Amino acid sequence: MEFPDIQQQQRILSDLFANETGISRDDISVIVSPYRICPLGAHIDHQGGPVLGMTINASTLMAFRVEDTPRVRLKSRNYPGTVKFDLDDIPESTGSFWGVYPRAAALALKERCDLRRGITGLLDGMLPGCGLSSSASVLLTYLHALAKANDLHLSAWDYVHLNRRAENGFIGLNNGILDQSSIVFGRKGHLLHIDTVAPKVTPLADRHGENEYRIIVAFSGYSRELTTSGYNSRVEECRMAAHELAALAGEPVSDVLSGIDPSVFERYGEQLDPLIRRRANHFFGETRRVKDGLAAWNSGDIKTFGRLMNESCRSSIEQYECGIPAVCDLQQIVSSAEGVYGARFMGGGFGGCVVGLAKATQAATAAGDIAQSYRSLHPEVAEKAFVYLSRSDDGVRFL
Repeated sequence: MEFPDIQQQQRILSDLFANETGISRDDISVIVSPYRICPLGAHIDHQGGPVLGMTINASTLMAFRVEDTPRVRLKSRNYPGTVKFDLDDIPESTGSFWGVYPRAAALALKERCDLRRGITGLLDGMLPGCGLSSSASVLLTYLHALAKANDLHLSAWDYVHLNRRAENGFIGLNNGILDQSSIVFGRKGHLLHIDTVAPKVTPLADRHGENEYRIIVAFSGYSRELTTSGYNSRVEECRMAAHELAALAGEPVSDVLSGIDPSVFERYGEQLDPLIRRRANHFFGETRRVKDGLAAWNSGDIKTFGRLMNESCRSSIEQYECGIPAVCDLQQIVSSAEGVYGARFMGGGFGGCVVGLAKATQAATAAGDIAQSYRSLHPEVAEKAFVYLSRSDDGVRFL
């Protein structure tokens, strides 16, 4: 199964919005904000670790009109209710669970800019809550729309930092910059190497593309919510490991593991509490896998790249200790399917998707086999689970 064509989805959404609101099509803008995959670099961006990201042809879309007043009024094709608030007096709650995202975007933007004009919009997300960073995708949708409405000229890095401020400060998710950087800088036919310390993004051209492999996106049927999962506690455990290692080595305190030399972990790691030692072990191991993955990608060695994805997921389960049973089952099914080079779960494995790379000639058959095997093993979500074939795409943009 292929994802819907973006241009076709744009037309459908614009027509629905115009028909529901009576707004002229000449006054409607459409923004597309893609989802991202992270083949390697799991759970280390918040510690300053290097990560690899790629945007795919599944997205959040919003059709909207700029208003002359500070009113924001939004509807979603994915969730019930209408989100309404005034930019002059942003409330503590919008009365809707999905309303936390436009509220957070507005608050983050208002810290830096004067917002006088709001928006009326209709959203449609292809895979909301599926672990492909739909939260960063929708936040960037709101940030770009509000910036356009208020004639703000922001840089790509401005959007990255505003998105992180929204998530860290107003949603309560202590993440890094992997998600938003991937979506802001995404480029079709490229993998992004993201240095989260500098910060710097380097696009790496795909040597083979769809002639060699296809991306498999397999949804478990279980949505995820990181702020109520163990995500934040693991971030804190990584920080504890960094503090302990610095103290053991007699070095200045570091709040992130990227501030600790790998040799320090090799020397003092065994003295750490077993739990935080596992977190540190994952960080340093995943950092090495990103380095090895870069070499494999640049040489066109998809087979090695896929093997590293499998190793990354194994470390996420055993060392980082995340992943609900159903998603772990799905990763095993995807990674063992005929023609699949490797796979790992996205979004921490707390529900959501597994992403794999498969030989182009075998991808469609593999996708069908994966769907059948998983639905047989987990019939309780058979109606919700699905498997798509995907490809890389450009980052957030107006259509």
